[in-house]
Amino acid sequence: MKTSAQRIAKYNARMLSSLVDPVLSAVYQLACDSFAAHAVDFVPRQVQLRNLLNGWSIPTTDFGPYEAFHGELYHLSKVCSGAAAITSATVLVAKYVAWGLVEVNLQLIASDLYGIIVP
Repeated sequence: MKTSAQRIAKYNARMLSSLVDPVLSAVYQLACDSFAAHAVDFVPRQVQLRNLLNGWSIPTTDFGPYEAFHGELYHLSKVCSGAAAITSATVLVAKYVAWGLVEVNLQLIASDLYGIIVP
């Protein structure tokens, strides 16, 4: 898994390519800063998620759905909080349980990584 610094460097290199119109150069720094802030916030949580999954002895081939849940939960944590976050997280847990994931694991991910207690 790439670190946040590696992800930021790759994004910056892509943004400096000849495909980017010189007119967009003013937006370039804002985009780089925004992605850097996202990567610095998201990657440590992703590492925590993988540590949890490894601790539960979940095969790495099954990480994908858990990471998808984590991504949706991360977005949720950025757009709402409080009762709205709990209600939305409950819906997310139900969605991923229907896809075959373990409910207790999803609840632990929500509480350990984001402090959202899903009933």
